[in-house]
Amino acid sequence: MSQHDTDGRVSVYAENIGGISQCDVTFKPGVNVLRGRNATGRTSLLNGLAGVLGGTAPVLKGDEQEAEVRLEFNGTTYDQQYTRKNGTVQAAGQPVTERRDLVDLFVCLTAENPARRAIVQDGNLRDVIMRPVDTGSIQRRIEDLQSERNRIGQRIRAIEDDLDQRTSLTSRKTTLVSDLDECDQEIEELRNQLEQFDADPEEAEEIEQALTSLEERKQELESITNRIRTQEDTREALRDEQSELQTEREAIETSEEELKRIETRLSELTSRERSLATTINDLSAIVDFNEDLVSNADSDLLRSGDAAESPVSKLNPMSETVECWTCGTEVERNRIAGRLDDLRDLVDEKRTERSEVQTEIEELRESQQELQEVIHRRDEIGQRLSEISSEIAQRDQTLESLSEEREDVHQRLSELEEFVSEREALQESELTEQYQQLSELEYQRGQLEEELSAVREELAELDRLENERDQLQAQQDEIQAELVSQRTQIRDLEESAITAFNDHMEEILDVLRYKNIARVWIERKEGAEFNSSHGGYRGGSATKFELHVVRETDEGRGYEDTVQSLSESEREVVGLVVALAGYLVHDVYEVIPMMLLDSLEAIDADRIAALVDYFADYAPYLIVALLPEDADALGGDETSVPHKASPANPT
Repeated sequence: MSQHDTDGRVSVYAENIGGISQCDVTFKPGVNVLRGRNATGRTSLLNGLAGVLGGTAPVLKGDEQEAEVRLEFNGTTYDQQYTRKNGTVQAAGQPVTERRDLVDLFVCLTAENPARRAIVQDGNLRDVIMRPVDTGSIQRRIEDLQSERNRIGQRIRAIEDDLDQRTSLTSRKTTLVSDLDECDQEIEELRNQLEQFDADPEEAEEIEQALTSLEERKQELESITNRIRTQEDTREALRDEQSELQTEREAIETSEEELKRIETRLSELTSRERSLATTINDLSAIVDFNEDLVSNADSDLLRSGDAAESPVSKLNPMSETVECWTCGTEVERNRIAGRLDDLRDLVDEKRTERSEVQTEIEELRESQQELQEVIHRRDEIGQRLSEISSEIAQRDQTLESLSEEREDVHQRLSELEEFVSEREALQESELTEQYQQLSELEYQRGQLEEELSAVREELAELDRLENERDQLQAQQDEIQAELVSQRTQIRDLEESAITAFNDHMEEILDVLRYKNIARVWIERKEGAEFNSSHGGYRGGSATKFELHVVRETDEGRGYEDTVQSLSESEREVVGLVVALAGYLVHDVYEVIPMMLLDSLEAIDADRIAALVDYFADYAPYLIVALLPEDADALGGDETSVPHKASPANPT
């Protein structure tokens, strides 16, 4: 169903729903009026229609074990089959939507509608209007974003600490380049001097090569030693990390069985919460249905016995004996009333139990998340320990290879030292000293080149880190923007709902012309205590909707009054406008282009007509259950609801 599919008619078939045996009704786009007295099946039909739309399951008829509601619209058939089992009603089939909360809150506006009851009972308006919003999911997303933002922030700060070294590294690079140029110049001058010596060229060249090789081997030996030291330091650091991780893993106390137990318990509690909700709705509907029967002396379903004409029954109608419409037993009305009190107490008990179940569900979900995080950390540690073991083994292998290489260089160095020592005479000459000086300069030059290469690599790494920082800052900006969006999402919905209510309430008061009521409006107030079940979130606060009533004296002076001072008619109108605001703010009309109105007897006929006309502008299909005298004031098409299996069409 869509808000755009409003050209066709809607056919509804109901069987064994409430007081209905069978019923086949067709509704047209616009306003549809269900005309009739109490206990004629109007409310039962609306509850059945709400069920197939996706709302709470309706009450089944009498002792019937099975019931059905079918809806045909625009070539598509939706259906719900209901079965009574173990004291509960189970549903199967294809409803119009799976969003039961939207249907119960903003589509099915019967006497038990939460928005209407919130006004009558001075309940939590914000909870009603914001209930379809998954505030828990929003809060979890906010926490994930905060964690990611903090992680990125830590990485950016670490990069900026590294980037602080750029100035010193650049200065060191300049110094090394200058030192290298000076060293090259000295080497060139020394080579020119050596060419002027009158010495045996072959012997001079031989000793020069030996000395050069000697210094090269020393440099190579130092390089290998440094590499061995680096490998050993790295291996030691890995072993320290391995020890720390092993200690952390041993300290982790968690249990897969505990997690499974929590998940099993969550499944049980979720099923229990759904069962309690169904039971509460079923019992509430039974109470309301039987209240109408007990209070209606003309009901066709409760027929008086012989004692109905007795003087006692006339003086005390509640002592009158009646025949129960479900079992045929004659009982006094006051006994039925007493039984209804018991049912009301039972409904309150079930509501209390459901609240306790919901609290336990929330606590278990927190425990579940903590356990999952601990298990995830344990798995991370296990993976890192495996990586460390592999890396330590690789370092050991590298150290063994380097040790063999160092031993080989030692051997070659010894041979060169022996060769040079045999030519002591040549070494004592100035030529040898100059060759020795040349060898040292070349060694020094090699050291400078190696350091310069390392500095250049560090500067290149800083360039890479700078690019990484820029990317992280852009990512951080995106996360911050989403955080702002998430944090304001609930507030925006709240303010939209309040604006919708205040605007429509102002228009309704003008249309219905209630005396002495200047304004009824909602004010959004923030609290300081975090409460996830009411939409609180870190960086914000829990909120509530405070309803204000402003009255006006005969002299035109306004003053604040209480909701309790409103008449029953006025409270019912306010509750309906709360539901209308939710219907519009949550775009319910895009999912269910239909609204069901019932139990409007507290409002006078003329105002009902004006109210229906106002609501018809926002619901493509508006179905209203009215008493005959109220329907007369409305005019237009009407639909009857037969108890038997005979078709009924709009008259």
